[in-house]
Amino acid sequence: MKKIKKLPLVISPLFALSLTGCFTFKPGGSSVNSSSNNSSEESSTPTSYSEPTTQPEEAALKNSPEYLNFWNPNTEISLSITMSSEAALFMNNYQTNHNDSTYMDYYVPCNVTFTINGNPLTLEEVGIRVKGNLSRQQFLSGGHFNSGTLSHFKLSFKETFDGKEYTNVSQLTSFKKTWESDALKTERKNRTLFDMEKIDIKWNRNDDQTNSKQAYAYKIFRENGVMASHDTLARTSLAVNGDTPITATYEVLECIDKVFVKRYFSAEKADGDLYKCTYTSAPANFSPSYTVGQEIGVEDNVAGFHPAYDLKTNKKKNTTHTSLLNLMGVMNNNSLSASEFKTQIEQVMDINSFLMYESIAYLMGNYDDFRNNMNNYYLYITSSTSIAYIIPYDFDRCLGAGCDGIQDYMTNFSPESTKMQCSHNWQATNIFWRTVCKSSDSASGHHNVEQVESYRAQYQKNIEDLLNNGSVSPSSFTSYVNAFPSSVRGNPNGSGYNNTTFSNYFNKKVTIIKQYYNGVNI
Repeated sequence: MKKIKKLPLVISPLFALSLTGCFTFKPGGSSVNSSSNNSSEESSTPTSYSEPTTQPEEAALKNSPEYLNFWNPNTEISLSITMSSEAALFMNNYQTNHNDSTYMDYYVPCNVTFTINGNPLTLEEVGIRVKGNLSRQQFLSGGHFNSGTLSHFKLSFKETFDGKEYTNVSQLTSFKKTWESDALKTERKNRTLFDMEKIDIKWNRNDDQTNSKQAYAYKIFRENGVMASHDTLARTSLAVNGDTPITATYEVLECIDKVFVKRYFSAEKADGDLYKCTYTSAPANFSPSYTVGQEIGVEDNVAGFHPAYDLKTNKKKNTTHTSLLNLMGVMNNNSLSASEFKTQIEQVMDINSFLMYESIAYLMGNYDDFRNNMNNYYLYITSSTSIAYIIPYDFDRCLGAGCDGIQDYMTNFSPESTKMQCSHNWQATNIFWRTVCKSSDSASGHHNVEQVESYRAQYQKNIEDLLNNGSVSPSSFTSYVNAFPSSVRGNPNGSGYNNTTFSNYFNKKVTIIKQYYNGVNI
């Protein structure tokens, strides 16, 4: 393995915890954060921020004070990432071609120093790889990092660099590590950052001048009983060893994985099936025609197999995907009456959580999400009870992110629209027709599907409550943006290329809601 320049290992003391408040997470339930203060964007002092802790008492993994502090926007974080030129070139040359997935899963080593409220923590030989889909682009210029062409990365703290790929893949053999003892290897395999095995870092590809729209969306999900990643900002430097680093503000995101699941469920329920649901070879729309080995399975980037429902846990144990297929069967049984469907779907899905998810998703306006483009979510099916939960993912195109030169995209359709806003085709996922879409137009193909009125009413009530209690508002957004340190803070009134401001987006969205729900008090 190529040697990496050694950095001093500094283990900092317990970071001061600035979170306050208490909240008990109940899947499918709802809770509202306490009112937040406001401050001007010019202020160098962050808005005092408090987020309720979204954990049930029986959670298999308890959130530590260090973990909570890391994700508090008041916490000032910087990242310094250095690596050999060989590692940087491997990623640049082999992991940036969207059409060739052969090398996308492979990690190369880097050194990472986190500085958290002035306290440095250095981790050596952290695994790094490029992440993303269409966002992949070459990021080196003449073998050096270039601030004009950034990329998204995944960091893994537990990589041992001794798997078979480091022997069999010629481009990786120079990174192979020989461990001095099994104990040292085991220690590395168990290494985490505040119990997290991995994190993602993403540059501001969508030119969001607030820097915080996706983080705000996830905050709203979490505060209202929907599982969602934590998200923060870090001033980040990237360099090949010996180079002057380039610096940019990166978004740091919590990974949705088996560790994430343990923070929300008891040990009995946390050993279930987690699927990443994306529009790859097919849309992730719970189609009744989907089969194991085609649209359902375990992704194999080397073989070019990219299922719509990509199993991330229990890869060896779960080969039949029975729980997922059962869920699909219930979702697509259009012969069921509304009452029959209600009885059956509640045996396989936490419908209250789904309705809150969709209420918030409508307000956030991400045209590349589950409802509007049949992708970008995770599905978790619990062990022992086989109850499904939808988890939002990749919400960076929300709250006024434009499309095709249209700044006010996602502000001109009703809460119960029967069309997908990305393609403007009929909604293709059956669960939406049972809950929030209702059409008598025979062209839709769903005119004989009975909607569960109580679900539609709950969805409407969720939207009204989120607006009336101030959970989603220009003032709460401004306060949240201003909670970040001045070194990374965006402009709460900013827009960006093809984007519009939060206030403009919000006002137009509320106007549409009031027009559709005639007489609603918002």
